[in-house]
Amino acid sequence: MNKVNQFQENINSEDPFIKNLYSDLNERINAFEQEDVVKVEKMQWKDAMGAIFFMLLIIVYVVYVLV
Repeated sequence: MNKVNQFQENINSEDPFIKNLYSDLNERINAFEQEDVVKVEKMQWKDAMGAIFFMLLIIVYVVYVLV
């Protein structure tokens, strides 16, 4: 409760910088909460295959050079 009251006090602050800062933050929070839930796809093996291939290639090269 104290944080909510402090947040509201900062929105109603006399200092224009603080007032604008917290008003903008409040608008961003409200916009975020009103957005539809976006489905996020999980990473799959095929997404990482290129990076894994290059890592293995570098490892093989380093082992070949050191041995």
